[in-house]
Amino acid sequence: MPKVSEAHRENRRRQILDAAIECFAHDGFQRTTMEDIIREAGLSAGAIYSYFQSKDQIIETLADERHEREKRIIEAALNRDEWAASLRELFRSFSSELLTASSVRKERRLGIHLWAEALCNPKVLTLIRRGINQPLKLLSNAIAEAQGGGRLPRTLNPEAAARVLIAMFYGLILQQAWDERTDVAEFARTAQAILAAYFSSKATAHTPKIRELRPR
Repeated sequence: MPKVSEAHRENRRRQILDAAIECFAHDGFQRTTMEDIIREAGLSAGAIYSYFQSKDQIIETLADERHEREKRIIEAALNRDEWAASLRELFRSFSSELLTASSVRKERRLGIHLWAEALCNPKVLTLIRRGINQPLKLLSNAIAEAQGGGRLPRTLNPEAAARVLIAMFYGLILQQAWDERTDVAEFARTAQAILAAYFSSKATAHTPKIRELRPR
């Protein structure tokens, strides 16, 4: 038998993952079965199972791919001396994904389904937390470093500030999924303007003290 090339294996693997993204984005995590993915991929069950043993394994692979892509985007954006430039690049890169890549947008819809599933599925919750912890660490460390260099207000809690940045992007994903009229480019420009007004060295001396909120 002829030896299957690594390129052929990778193309076949990608074919399966793309089929899974299509199914998950359209029908959600719970309603999609392995049979649906097999049918969408146009392959035999044996071909599918030779790459992935279960739907959960496919989900984990897709999550890991997305997390790795987000890590590269954040690292590239933060590899700058000027914090404001890093913020601009960060929002530009993430917004570009949502504007141009339909396959990525479908994958983002999968992410929304997973967020809901994480509320009742511990295995999925682990995936979601892993996806948040990585950018949270990168952004928190960058914010703390910028504070040490006098480029950001010391009144900021680095982790809380990083969570705000993450929440803004995740909020955009939700709004784009709910309303196709969402202007991603305008969101990015507005977010940059709001954050630049606070996350800047000029704002350091004028940053208001943040009130502590206590649960009632």
